[in-house]
Formats: sequence, structure tokens, C-alpha cells
Amino acid sequence: MSEILYKIKNMTISSCLEKNPSIILDNINLNIKQGENLGLIGETGSGKSMLASALIDLLPRGCFVSGGSTTHCFDSFTRIAKLRGVKVSIIYQDPMQSLNPLQTIETQFTIVLMKRFGYDKKKAKKQALEWIHKVCLHEVPGILGRFPHQLSGGQMQRVMIALAMSVEPKFIIADEITTGLDAYIKTEILNLLFSLQKDLDISVLLISHDLICVQKYCDRIAVLQSGKIVKVDNAKTIFDKSDNAYVTSLKKSLKRRPSEIPKPNPQDPILYVKDLYKTYGRKKNAVLALNGVTFEIYKGETLGVIGESGSGKTTLLKTTLNIMKRDSGEIVLFKDQTKNNLTKPNRKIGAVFQDSRGSLNPRMTIYDILGEPLVLKGVKEIKTIKTKIMDMLEKVHLSFNILDSFPGQLSGGQRQRVSIARALMLEPSILLLDEPTSALDIYTRRKIMELLKEIQTQNNLSYIFISHDLGVISEVSDHIAVLYKGNIIESGKTNDVLMNPSHDYTKNLIDSSVWMTKKTSI
Repeated sequence: MSEILYKIKNMTISSCLEKNPSIILDNINLNIKQGENLGLIGETGSGKSMLASALIDLLPRGCFVSGGSTTHCFDSFTRIAKLRGVKVSIIYQDPMQSLNPLQTIETQFTIVLMKRFGYDKKKAKKQALEWIHKVCLHEVPGILGRFPHQLSGGQMQRVMIALAMSVEPKFIIADEITTGLDAYIKTEILNLLFSLQKDLDISVLLISHDLICVQKYCDRIAVLQSGKIVKVDNAKTIFDKSDNAYVTSLKKSLKRRPSEIPKPNPQDPILYVKDLYKTYGRKKNAVLALNGVTFEIYKGETLGVIGESGSGKTTLLKTTLNIMKRDSGEIVLFKDQTKNNLTKPNRKIGAVFQDSRGSLNPRMTIYDILGEPLVLKGVKEIKTIKTKIMDMLEKVHLSFNILDSFPGQLSGGQRQRVSIARALMLEPSILLLDEPTSALDIYTRRKIMELLKEIQTQNNLSYIFISHDLGVISEVSDHIAVLYKGNIIESGKTNDVLMNPSHDYTKNLIDSSVWMTKKTSI
């Protein structure tokens, strides 16, 4: 029998942030064995990340263990807090919030490795380069000299994975580590993580919304619902023989329903992007992020943009929003028989970002967050602002009770709805959506997708939808543009591109997607 690495017995975690203390995790009983891969799944807000935080003694302020206990076998005389970064390592979902924005990647690696192993700077840099190579970042020019904001979301996530694994821990908590990665890199990263797990006899707690990945890589799966463990079983059979209604519903929710978005009638484009160029860095470190990108979008339609991590998707979004300067090119907005070449942010183009926690001010209430766009526009009447906020909350199906809450007090799905509501406050014609569902569980993802379709139909909005998930893209998009190393290498109607791709890269991208292959069945 495998040795028990972690033993969680009757653990209850409560929160005292509200007037009446609430229970977040209720009577949790779970063992993690030495050398095993344990999957943890559950809907957004079920308590998955809270459980991970409890295992490393990093509960957020206001939360505390109100019952039960957690024991480990690393060293019974050492508190778990002192084992973080030594025996225990965690990879968080959001790398931008985890990496120090004021330090280069090399500095952050050096600090960790010098503290963990006592390396000098030269040896620490050598070790950092080895891990950068292992996570497929060695081709990024000057990667160690870059700051986090100079990397794409996928690149930052790979840096976090390299940092966490470089300390050679005995237990790794991987909290949604592939959320921002394309199908290529997702497979490579998970293969890397679990090959190391096998070689070094590491235990892994894989927290994920991707049920197929969890079943493929894990030995056992624990299902968390509303703060309670409702099922723990063998990964290969948990979905087949379960009599639990929630587990059964998870399996059913994987089946995608066909898109119901009405197709737009032929008309003039509402937005035309022509010959867009953007370069990062200078001289030998220069990287061409966008290379003459051209596309157009029509009223009421959705353009899906797909491509691997680092292909230029987020750069395209930021330059189209004019929150990042382009080297050259035109961004033309058509409105009322006129056309404007945009060089500054325009209220007719809104955005919903992947990281709802990072894009909402944590020190502002939801009321202030939603009212801010109107205040900046010059609206002064409090009654007008309040009415608009109430109408928008109703549109995105949120309760008025959240208005006095802060973003950190909401679930991921609620925060994403707030982000959508804020983007709609100034009544834009176009919404740019950067991975808006990638960080959400399958239940919440479905609700957000249905909400976006509903809002698009009601307001005749145009969407530019960026995603790694070909299943999502196939469901929401009328047309698709495939981005590769800053170039649109293929575009056309959704079915034409996905069913009959003409470029080898597109074919490989589709072949690597679970949506197409379905090699692992649940």
C-alpha cells in the first residue's frame, strides 16, 4: 500500500468576512498518496482553490480552519509553511498575479534557486535556462531578461510551471495550470509534469475544469460540490459507474450543443483592420508579434481567432483596442456612413478579458466598478447611473445584492458577468473577448456562453472571440482566423476552416484538440 502523503480528516474551513460566518469547506475527508496523481474537479466557487490553499497553510485573510485537521509525512516536526518551495510547490492559475512585475524572469529564478539549493548566480542562471528549455520557452529571444508583462499569458504560465518544478518538490499542487495554453502546449506541459512525477515519484494534485485531461492523467478523482467531497473514485471509472447526480451531470455537460447564433446578412463591415504590424524589443531582440494582419468583421457576427500561445492573439486584441501602439496599419471603424481610422480607445469597442480578477479593481465595489465608465463619460446624475447599473445587472442575470461586494468576494462566474456588464455600460457595437470562458468550469462556461449569445442577439453586437478551445470557437463563431507567429495563415467560414483546413498548421492544431480527436472518452 502506498504511503499517505497528506491526510485530511473532517476539515472544515469557515469565513468571517461577512456578518454571519459562512462555511466554505465542510467536513472534508481526503487522503493523498505518495507518488499518485489526484484530480480535483468541481464547479466555480465549490472550494477547490481554498482546499489547495489549506494544504500549504496559505488561507486568505478572514478564512480559518474551524474543525478537523491536516497532517503530512514530510517531517512531522516541521510546519507546512516552512516546507513551501522546498517539499511542496504550487502552480497557480493566474501567472500575472503570481510573478513579480518589477523583476525579470532571470531574477525571479535566481532568487528561488539560490534560496532552495544555495546556488551562486551563475549556476542558478544555468539551471534556469535548463528549465526554460524544458517548458519550450528557449526560442523566445531574451526570455530571461524580460519582465512578466512582456510575455504572453501562455508564456507566463510556462514560466510559473518551470519555477515551481525547478525546486524539485515532493508534492505539486497544479491549480488550473493549462487554462491559458493552446492544445499543443497544454499536452506538452502536462506530459512534462507527469513524466517528472513518474521519474521523481512526486505526488500531484491536479485541479482542473478539463474533465478529459483529469481523467487521462490522474489515478483518482475527487469531486467537490458546494464545499463538500461528493465522490472519490478511480479516474477511469468514476464517470461510468457513478450514481451521484452531480457527477452524472458533469459527464452530460461535456456534450456541446450546436450554435444558435443567427448568421448576419451580407453588408458593409463594421470594423476593418488592415496591414497591422507590431514589434516588441529592439535590434537582435526584436520580435515581430503582428505581421501585416488584415481582417474585417460585420454587424452581428462573431469572428473567432485561434492560434497557439505566443502567436499574437492578445497583442492583436490590445492593438485593436488602441491600448497598445501599433507600428503601422489601419483600424477603421464604420459608423453612420462614415469611417474613422482609430488611434485612441473608442467607446464603441469594448473588451472582456480572460482574467476577471486582475481586470477588476479589487478596492472598488461592484457598484463603483459598473458606474465608473459612465462617470468617465461625464454622466453626473446619480439616479441615471443607478438605473443603468440595475438594468445591466438584470441583463447579465446577477443579483442586486452584489453591488456592495468587492471582486474578491465573488465567484469566477460572477466576476466574469460583472466584466461583461462593465464592457456593455457604454453600449459598444463591438466586443473583444479574450478567452472569456477558459478559467471557468463547464457549468459556468455554458451559462456565460448562453449569456453572450443572448446579449449578441438582443443588441446585434459583433464579437471578436479569442480562444484556445476549438469547441467553444466552433460553437460561437461565424468566421475563423488562424493566427500563427503574427500572421493570419488561414481564414474563412467556421465549418470550412475546421472541417477542411488548407494549411498544415491548422490541421495540426485541429488534430491536437480533444474537441476533434475525442481519443479519451468520458
